[in-house]
Amino acid sequence: MSDVRLATPEDRELVARIAAEGFYDDPVLSWVCRDDDRRLAQLVNLMGGLFDDMVPDRGTVHLLDAACTALWRRPDFDQVRPASERMQDAEPAEDTPNLFSDEEVERLIVLGGVMAEGHPHEPHWYLNVVSTLPSQQGSGLGSAILQPVLADADADGWPCYLESSNPRNVGLYLRHGFVETGELPLPDGPSLIQMWRGPIG
Repeated sequence: MSDVRLATPEDRELVARIAAEGFYDDPVLSWVCRDDDRRLAQLVNLMGGLFDDMVPDRGTVHLLDAACTALWRRPDFDQVRPASERMQDAEPAEDTPNLFSDEEVERLIVLGGVMAEGHPHEPHWYLNVVSTLPSQQGSGLGSAILQPVLADADADGWPCYLESSNPRNVGLYLRHGFVETGELPLPDGPSLIQMWRGPIG
């Protein structure tokens, strides 16, 4: 296992691919993007947009072994933009088909609203995405990629927050000091599990 490193603008496609493949079977994003055949391309688009909204100076994006990525918002950042807004900034070229139906855009808007309403107001590190390629899951990459920001948060006295969109990942976060604090249900869909971690040490 190599060292965790900061992503650069040149890593956009790699980060988007890792995040999309890792979230392909995610319950919440499968609720948004319900067509199995279109979902991967849609998630690459969404994750690339999130990367663009963070790099170089609006977030912290880490990479590990070209197989795992984590996208964080820093405590001094106070303008988290939902995916539906970011999509409006990136109108497809005339010869590019629209990847999202009106119904899918509406579900993205609902998801963004639910997340925004439940988001804590206290300054904190926000773990927006952590994802590992399916072939590498269970090998410790997720734990390793969390360490740099968790160590910085502890050193500086900052809490951390996330919404787990997949119940199977809750154990990972519990092992790193997060606790469950709430649940954000989606209409006729799954729930996001809110988790909070106070500074340790």
